[in-house]
Amino acid sequence: MEKSGTLSGCRDAFPQRPFYRRGCDHIESPGRGDSILSRVCSKAEPLHTLLLLTLLLAGFVIAIPLAGQEGRTSPYNAPGDTLTVIQLPLLNIPVIVIPGETFTITCIAPPTTTNWTATLLRGNQIHPLQLLSYQYVNSPDRWLLQAQVPYLPVYELYNLRVTASGGIDDLSRNAVQVIPTRKTSYYFAHITDLHMPTRIYWPDDGFDTDSLAVNDFRAVMDDLNLIRPEFVLITGDLINEGELEGFAGQYWYAWIKRILYEMQVPIYVVSGNHDIGGWNSTPAPQGSARRHWWKYFGWQWNYNPSLTWTQHTQDYSFTYNNVHFIGMEGYINYDNWWSMIFGGQSFTNNQMIWLNNTLTLYPHHTKVLFYHYDFSDQISLSSLGFAMGLWGHTHTNSGSITQTPYNLSTRSVCNGNRAYRIIRVNSQQLQPCNTIYAGTTGSNININFYPSNTGIADSVRAVVVNNQSISFEHSLVRFKMPAGSYTYTVTNGVLEQVDTSGSFNVCYVRVNLTSNSTVFVSIKANPVGLDDHSAVPAAFSIRSHYPNPFRENSTIVLNNDHKTLLRVTVHNLRGQIVRTIHDGLSPAGEVIFNWDGKDDDRRSLPPGIYLIRIQGQNHSRTVKTVKL
Repeated sequence: MEKSGTLSGCRDAFPQRPFYRRGCDHIESPGRGDSILSRVCSKAEPLHTLLLLTLLLAGFVIAIPLAGQEGRTSPYNAPGDTLTVIQLPLLNIPVIVIPGETFTITCIAPPTTTNWTATLLRGNQIHPLQLLSYQYVNSPDRWLLQAQVPYLPVYELYNLRVTASGGIDDLSRNAVQVIPTRKTSYYFAHITDLHMPTRIYWPDDGFDTDSLAVNDFRAVMDDLNLIRPEFVLITGDLINEGELEGFAGQYWYAWIKRILYEMQVPIYVVSGNHDIGGWNSTPAPQGSARRHWWKYFGWQWNYNPSLTWTQHTQDYSFTYNNVHFIGMEGYINYDNWWSMIFGGQSFTNNQMIWLNNTLTLYPHHTKVLFYHYDFSDQISLSSLGFAMGLWGHTHTNSGSITQTPYNLSTRSVCNGNRAYRIIRVNSQQLQPCNTIYAGTTGSNININFYPSNTGIADSVRAVVVNNQSISFEHSLVRFKMPAGSYTYTVTNGVLEQVDTSGSFNVCYVRVNLTSNSTVFVSIKANPVGLDDHSAVPAAFSIRSHYPNPFRENSTIVLNNDHKTLLRVTVHNLRGQIVRTIHDGLSPAGEVIFNWDGKDDDRRSLPPGIYLIRIQGQNHSRTVKTVKL
């Protein structure tokens, strides 16, 4: 595997420097922070080093104020959501599914666990999943639940909740992406080497306050959320020092996980040497970095010191149409933890066995490998049958976008680079693009709303600027509009769906954002009255609603032009959902829905005015009913 300069074996290049911690992966730039400690250590002054370490461990850390600092004062910098029961799907290894399909939920729980339930959550909406089967298996010990996805009112990222006996109640955020269909022509993105929250090393001044690397990632994230790739591959080094969780008031794993929740597209993450390798110089115990990774990103069964255990690394794969994506964990074992298992650097024999076995699963699929770095030169893309390899670590771009198999590294997100690479897919054909950049001010792609996009105005205009040389035909503008029953008039875009799960309606408008262009997109809300049938796009119509007022039962009769997804809910005058009458597929023709005046717990509701809302895929209607 050819690269622009090999780094394999670099850990052993400095045996005389026990505090060596960064030379291997910064050949492009040392970044900020040629530290006091590194200068002391390079001069072999152990007394000064000991004094400095003593002061730091005693809490005498003086931080120089820096631009973009959050550090100790950031609300993100606090203990966070760790893995407990759900091990798959996860934020960093989600599942992409279509209504009607099934997927596997992997959980850790006692073998005697019963009464499993699973639901998808978004905003104030709860969607139960049908569990077709559940099985307890060994090596590793875990539960496998087969869940079927219902028809949902919004195609989006959902949180997954699992409950069971023994008080089990666990949530996996942004774990399930529900889509209407898998595209045959689409694009995905590759980013790498984020090094959040800072490129300043412990114990250099500012390591606990700077967050410039977070700013770099947010600029890239803003672009990705707008141009809407099908998913994003992140090839490691999310974190600058994986050992520091809980040290000196820093919670970097928790911090970065909270930031990743802001991604509005699925992300698939593999770890890098900064995430799990550890550093000789930090006071944290050996293996801390790996244990932090397993704590926040999975999996618990990797923490097993047995030499015969095969589950020590986090490797996985997924398919999207006819492309098989394989992600592998890459590292340098800086602190020599469990060296009999991990050796000096990746990949282990068990990883290579796993890779070869995984390659046989989909023999006719196009294959893409993504990983942090091939530290031991073990990967031959052509021999293994890969069409593409995507990686990072060197913080530089390398490889040809015209020569197959594509063997590509992408420049880092951190250090102000703000880089990402787009790869287009047409059926089974891959076409990578040159790396592009969010820009120092994040202005290469940007969007502005007039008036502000706050859900108050019923008419909003967006100005979307694309200064990149690449077109993004699946770009998405999310307009926040007032809650209520409306149809919408859209200019220079296509209204895909309306999300009513929150305190305002979110209108998803697809925009064809051509290269080096500015697009003006506008939306206007049109109130729909009970008798204003002409304003409603053909899908369903209200034929009758009787009796009104009612005492025991209220009936709504609809006419569906065709089979469609419908959600029928009852709201009180505060807008709260008190009863879900129907949520799923509705047949063509006449459809009758009855409401008995009770809530979801079958308790009788008090007399008063209620609103019955019927929401389709393209529009909704609301009728007022009076209970006596």
